[in-house]
Amino acid sequence: MTPPPFDAALAALQRHWGYAGFREGQRDVIEATLAGRDALAVFPTGGGKSLLYQLPAVLQGGLTLVVSPLVALMHDQVEQLAARNVPAAALTAALSRREIDQRWTDAEFGRYRLLYVTPERLQSELFLARAERLPVVRLAVDEAHCISEWGHDFRPAYRRLAEARALLRTPDGDPVPVLAVTATATPEVRRDIVEQLALEDPLVLVKGFDRPNLVWSVLRDEDKTDKLVEIAAVVGGSGIVYAGTRNGTETWARVLQREGIAAEAYHAGLDAATRAAVQRRWLGGTTRLIVATSAFGMGIDKPDVRVVIHVALPPTLEAYYQEAGRAGRDGRKAWAVVLFNEGDVDLPRVLAEEGHPDAKTVQAVYAAAASLAQIPIGSRPDGPVPLDPEAIARVAGTSPLAVRAAVERLVGAGVWQDLPSRPDHALVRVHQSPEALLRYADGLGNRALAGFVRALLRLLPPEAFGGWADLGLPLLERRTGLGRERLLKGLAYLAERDLLAVHPPAEGLRVVFLGPRTEKAALDAAALARQRRHAAERLDDVLRYARALTCRRQYLLRYFGEDSPSRCGRCDVCLGRHRAEVVTPADEARLRRLLAQIDAGEPRSAWLADEGLAAYRLAGLVDWLVHEGFVEVEDPLADVVALTPKGRRIRRMEVREGL
Repeated sequence: MTPPPFDAALAALQRHWGYAGFREGQRDVIEATLAGRDALAVFPTGGGKSLLYQLPAVLQGGLTLVVSPLVALMHDQVEQLAARNVPAAALTAALSRREIDQRWTDAEFGRYRLLYVTPERLQSELFLARAERLPVVRLAVDEAHCISEWGHDFRPAYRRLAEARALLRTPDGDPVPVLAVTATATPEVRRDIVEQLALEDPLVLVKGFDRPNLVWSVLRDEDKTDKLVEIAAVVGGSGIVYAGTRNGTETWARVLQREGIAAEAYHAGLDAATRAAVQRRWLGGTTRLIVATSAFGMGIDKPDVRVVIHVALPPTLEAYYQEAGRAGRDGRKAWAVVLFNEGDVDLPRVLAEEGHPDAKTVQAVYAAAASLAQIPIGSRPDGPVPLDPEAIARVAGTSPLAVRAAVERLVGAGVWQDLPSRPDHALVRVHQSPEALLRYADGLGNRALAGFVRALLRLLPPEAFGGWADLGLPLLERRTGLGRERLLKGLAYLAERDLLAVHPPAEGLRVVFLGPRTEKAALDAAALARQRRHAAERLDDVLRYARALTCRRQYLLRYFGEDSPSRCGRCDVCLGRHRAEVVTPADEARLRRLLAQIDAGEPRSAWLADEGLAAYRLAGLVDWLVHEGFVEVEDPLADVVALTPKGRRIRRMEVREGL
C-alpha cells in the first residue's frame, strides 16, 4: 500500500482535529505507520499518543483495530472521533453478544475506521471466526506497557496479542503492521514490548519524558494536613490530590473542605452518575481540587492543572510519572508534589503484597470459593458462582484485597471466567428450542404471559439456546411495557416451569468455572512469584525516589533511560529544602560517623541507626554532606553514594587521629 503524501496528513489533521501542526515526534511515527512499518512510541501523558493511530486510520481507510485495557478510555475516544466525523466503535462488556456480533459484522463490511477492543476480546470465538475476513490494515496497541511483567499495570491477556496478530492480514495479504504506544516505559519494558509483540525492525521513538515546566518535590513533613492546606493556599488554580484508598479520598476531601477549599472525592466506590458529576464540576472549575484514587485521570484532557499532590505513595514510579504528568499540560509552570514520611511505607507494602498473591494464597482462594459454593471435586457448577470476598478471605486466611487479586490470577490462568457487574442485564439459558417456546406461548390462556414469552423470544440472543447469555432488561421492559420487578417475576415464572434458567442482575463478583473443580488449580507458580517480586522492586524504586539525594528531575529521567542535567535548580533537593541549616557540635559528630559508615560501604539503612534520628533529620545531614562536597551520589537509581576526594581527605585525617 502506497502511503499518502504527508501534506494530506497535515490537511486531515487540520480538518478533523483543528491543529495547525504536529507535536514533536508525531510526524516520524505517523510516517512510519503509513508506510506499514512496525513502531513503538513512548510519548508522555497528554503528548498526543492516540493521534498516532487515529490519523492514519482516517487517511488510509480500512480498519484499525485498537487494543485498549480501559473501557472508559474507549468510550471517550469513540465519542471524540464521532464529534470529528470519524466512524468508530468499541466492543465492551456492556453490549450483548448479539450487539457484539453485529459490530464485528459492521467492521467486516467497512462501516468503521477504528474498532476498539480489550485484549481479552481477541481471544473470543467471535473474533477467531472473523479474523481472516476483517479488513484490518493495522493493529494499534494502546497502554502497551501492560504487556510487560516489568510494567506498572501488567495484564496477562496482552501476552497473547502476538497470536491474534498472526491471524490478521492486510487486504494486500501482508502481515498487519503494529503500532504500540504508551506513556511510561523503562528501557527494560520497551525491550519486552518489542519482543512480546514480535515487532520487526520497529521504529522506536521515545519522546518527552522531560517536563521542564514541572517542579518536582518530595516534602518530608510529619504533618501532612498543614502542608496540604498550605500548598492549596499558595498554588492557585485546579489540582488533583491522589490518595491511596477510597476512605483516604473522603478524609482528605473533608480536610480541604473544612479550610474553605472547593474539593470533592472521586473513587470507584461511587456510582457512575456521581463520578460523572464530580468530574464535570472539576472540569468546569466549580470544584478546584479533586481528591482521587488512581481510578481517576486516564483519558481526561484538562490542560490547566496547576498542581498534582500525592498524599500516599504510588505503587510504581511509572504510575507516579503518569499521574503527576497530568499537571501543566498547557506548558505553564506546575507542581508535582509527594507528601512523604517514613510511616507511609507500610500501606503500599501491604497493598503490593496482597495485590500480587503467591501460588499458595491463590490456591487457598480457589479452594475456599469452591467450598463455600458447595462444589465437590470433579463437579462443574451449572451456571455462574457468586463470590463473597469477605467470606472467602475468612476461610482462606487472607484479605479481601488478596481475594480479588487471586480471582484475577485464576481468570488469567483460564480456570475461571469472570462476569462483569451489570445492573441492567440478567443471565439466561433456555432449556427448550425456540419452536417449543413458541408452542408454549400459543397454548397459554393468559394473553399477557403469551405476549411476554413472544417478546422474550424476539430478544433472546442465539447463544442462550445452549449456554448462558446476557439479556438486556431495559429493551425488554420497553418491548413488554413491564416494570423491572414484574419482568423478573415473569422470568422466574418460566424458570419454575423449567423452560429456562435465569440469574437476575448482580452487583458482586461472579465467575464461571471453565472446567470441573480440581484439587488444585492449574497455575504458573513461578510467574506469580515473579510478579510479586517485581511489585516489591517497583515499590522500592518509589522509595528510592522519595529518599533521593539527587535532583528529582535527574532521577526520573535516568529511571526512564534519558540523559539529563545534574541539577534542575528548582526541585526540593536542588533548593536544599531538607538541608540542615546549622551544624551543631552534636551534628558534627554525627557527620563524622556518617562519613565513616559511607567509607565502609555500609547500606543506607545502617547509617546512624542506633541514634534514633527522625528520617528527615538524617536525610538533612546527608544532604548537607552532598551539598558541601564531602559525598557524591554515584548511582541515584541504586542509591549508591561514595566519598569525594574532599571526603576521603577528611577520613584519612580522622583515621590518623584515631577518630
